[in-house]
Amino acid sequence: MFFPFRQIANAAVSFLPAMTTALALCTAQATTADAAELRQYHYEQVSISACHIDLQQDALRMYWKDPAGNLFGTFANLRAWLRPQGKDLLCATNAGIYDKDHRPLGLYIENGVTLRKLNTRQNAYGNFYLQPNGVFIVEEKQARIVDTASVDSDRPRWLSTALYATQSGPIMLRNGEINAAFDPASINLFVRNAVCIDPSQKIVLAMARNPITFHDFARFLRDKLHCVDALYLDGNVSRIYPSLEADIGPAFGAIIGVEKVIPQK
Repeated sequence: MFFPFRQIANAAVSFLPAMTTALALCTAQATTADAAELRQYHYEQVSISACHIDLQQDALRMYWKDPAGNLFGTFANLRAWLRPQGKDLLCATNAGIYDKDHRPLGLYIENGVTLRKLNTRQNAYGNFYLQPNGVFIVEEKQARIVDTASVDSDRPRWLSTALYATQSGPIMLRNGEINAAFDPASINLFVRNAVCIDPSQKIVLAMARNPITFHDFARFLRDKLHCVDALYLDGNVSRIYPSLEADIGPAFGAIIGVEKVIPQK
């Protein structure tokens, strides 16, 4: 069950045709240029926000630092940087696990440039190293989630056309199968976010706003969002934009976001 982000605005439009354009802009109405839509779900007493993205129409980007080398760290900082360019964010979330200096812990590609190398270490502590971990790769009009071992074994195949990429872990879904390391009886409850891809190549940025286990979150992504591949991004530090708490909390590393062009007045 989900509740469309713009349900009230869309209802108003049906009764007030003359207001269609204004209401569409005020509520981030999907157009031929911007199809991304934030939806709210309730799943077993957990509130989950999910931004549905179509790469055929949406401008999905990753952001870490500005051209001067300053960390964005927050959605507010990123939006302030985008506005002079006539752009804003439709939706966004943090893009994976990072170190104490806000550097992506694994591979990170931005605008086709590799800024952090693939991390092939396995025997280490933390969610990033739960196996298999993987890479979310964005190419022209398509995206993939590929396990790290596969990327490492044939880097030209997987990375030669990558415009953006972020490595994180663990992989939550692979070909519709939940990671076998996830215990259905686990009591490890945390706020979590993830990126997943459905059979039609639609991308979803999803965040559980309440604590949830790995297994239950993976099951939600598979059974409710119909994703076949999914990659865990991070835990309690995670936030999603737009939301009331989007800019409450410490700065994080890289950001995944969907840009929109600000209409000229």
